[in-house]
Amino acid sequence: MAVKVEKTPVNAPEFQSAGPQPNFKGSYPSKQKQFLSAVQTGSGAQQSIAHGLGAVPAGVLVSCTDNSGSANVFTVTEGAHDATNVKVTVTNNAKYKILAWL
Repeated sequence: MAVKVEKTPVNAPEFQSAGPQPNFKGSYPSKQKQFLSAVQTGSGAQQSIAHGLGAVPAGVLVSCTDNSGSANVFTVTEGAHDATNVKVTVTNNAKYKILAWL
């Protein structure tokens, strides 16, 4: 018994949406400009981490990687990011990474 397989285009709205970032939706995430930092260590004061995106990030996510050095406390305060740096204040001795995108 033979089975005939035909390719049918996906007709899902999330793949067709022009949205605010049309190249990021659906099957083109490689066109999105992103930055992922190496592991950083919080100082308790504002830190500037160069992102190389060439513009102010549309979004920034700060993720804890290890807070054992900060008595298991992880607090983040975002500053005014600019076209060169992501600016964050993170708990002293907490380890973290930053994901930023346009």
